[in-house]
Amino acid sequence: MADTQFKPGDIVSLRSGGPLMTIAMVDGQTAFCEWFRDDQEPQSRSFALSSLRHVEQRNDATQ
Repeated sequence: MADTQFKPGDIVSLRSGGPLMTIAMVDGQTAFCEWFRDDQEPQSRSFALSSLRHVEQRNDATQ
């Protein structure tokens, strides 16, 4: 198992690609993620932690 710790509020994506998602909750080895489709429709789903990777987000508020 990786040393990477996931927590609510982390921005992630699937290792295989896909949209940026926000972790809403972590339960054991599963993360409940939320994101918006291109048409701004909210989506949510659970994923195995092993299928996720952290994504570094720049803070647009500082620009």
